[in-house]
Amino acid sequence: MLPGDDRSEIDREVLDDPRVVTFWDGERTAGDWFGAHRVGGLGGGGYTIWDAFFAFDGSARWRAGPTGAVAAGSTIIGNTGALEQRFEPLLR
Repeated sequence: MLPGDDRSEIDREVLDDPRVVTFWDGERTAGDWFGAHRVGGLGGGGYTIWDAFFAFDGSARWRAGPTGAVAAGSTIIGNTGALEQRFEPLLR
């Protein structure tokens, strides 16, 4: 979340797959929550999580918080190789 970031700047074709969901968190609600809670190896330090990815098992159910994280990482564009490496096995 940088000054000048805007929802209209999202390139939705970068992760062009019907299983990918991209959200805009302009109020930083989710980013602050994930920053305060450790999920998939990210967060827990009280900072805002942004430019990150999380993948959850298809049977995951969120009650008090997310469970079943199978992959997580940051940044997205800066680490597309790591993103591909973590997600490719999940798509088989």
